[in-house]
Amino acid sequence: MREYFLISGYWKDDKSEFSDYLVTNFDDAEEEEDNVFYYGLEETEIKSILNEEDNILDFVITSYRKTTTD
Repeated sequence: MREYFLISGYWKDDKSEFSDYLVTNFDDAEEEEDNVFYYGLEETEIKSILNEEDNILDFVITSYRKTTTD
C-alpha cells in the first residue's frame, strides 16, 4: 500500500532547514510524481533515522507525519 509522509529537517552540508517535503514508501521511478521529493522511505526507516545525522541521506529528518495526496 502506497503511503505518503511530509518530512521536515535540514541539509547536512549547510544546515539549511526544509519543511513539509513529500516522500513515499514506494520506489517506482516509472510513475514519478512531480510533487514527491524522495521515493522509497518506509515509515519504519523514517523512525529509525529520525534526528540521526549519521545516515546515508544528504539530509536529516527531524519530524514527519502521514499525509495523503488528495
